[in-house]
Amino acid sequence: MYAWAVHQPFPLLIALLVSAASLGCGDDSPPVLSDSSTGDGGADGSTDGGPGTDSGPGADAGPGDSGTPTDAGADAAMDTGPVSMPCTAIGPCDPFDPTSCPDGEGCQPGIGMTECVTLDADAADLGETCALPDECAAGLLCLNFGDGPTCERMCPNGSIGFCGAGQACTGAIGGDMCIRICRSIPTPCDIYTQDCAGTDEACTLARNPETGETYTGCRPAGTQGSGMACGGADGQCQAGLICIGEASIDVCRQVCGPDGGDPTCADPGESCTGLSTNWMVPYCR
Repeated sequence: MYAWAVHQPFPLLIALLVSAASLGCGDDSPPVLSDSSTGDGGADGSTDGGPGTDSGPGADAGPGDSGTPTDAGADAAMDTGPVSMPCTAIGPCDPFDPTSCPDGEGCQPGIGMTECVTLDADAADLGETCALPDECAAGLLCLNFGDGPTCERMCPNGSIGFCGAGQACTGAIGGDMCIRICRSIPTPCDIYTQDCAGTDEACTLARNPETGETYTGCRPAGTQGSGMACGGADGQCQAGLICIGEASIDVCRQVCGPDGGDPTCADPGESCTGLSTNWMVPYCR
């Protein structure tokens, strides 16, 4: 067995256990990817690093580990520009081009470089179940993210827009750092109304991992309440709260409506005077 790491641009680490066969020799079982993060399994969690207003030093001091997205420009965070193709995989064929190999074959990562492999006659499409590397259509790879093996699309590292709406090129596999996997990112939402479809979801601070743009998106709600530590091992905030950097600790703070609107501050003694400067979301303090 070869142990590979799936790299993410923000704090998400996926351990990829790849059999030698799945990349070109031996056992043919698909790679198993185990998501060790507390986030959504593909997009970064975001913590506002600011002290509460624009005036403090270190406001929004970079991406954090937990949080809730803002409403400002959620749609704008989705890339709408031209597709970029910044790298080329090592090998005789192009895994990002389904026509790179002869008919009936697909380009997949092998040992040290890409190679054309013969595909199953009834190769599965994107998102469909698979059991062997040759069961997915050209441009796809059979991977297991914990819910069973499915065909996932390969993408070039650093690309913008290649994966399409609602996804980003985030997870690298094997030794060729150009080859990554398209993964879903949080669905844009309204942080003030908490309009996520799932009852176990929270509208929270998010960043598009391809463009770095901030927006508010749906991800699994955490258990940390108002004033509790958040981020990393501390866990995520409950719905309606965001993870705010205060001095040397990140804490959950309640989102409040701009210009005195809903939601209003619920904890005694707090008022809507905080502002996450990167996301422009007011919060109670």
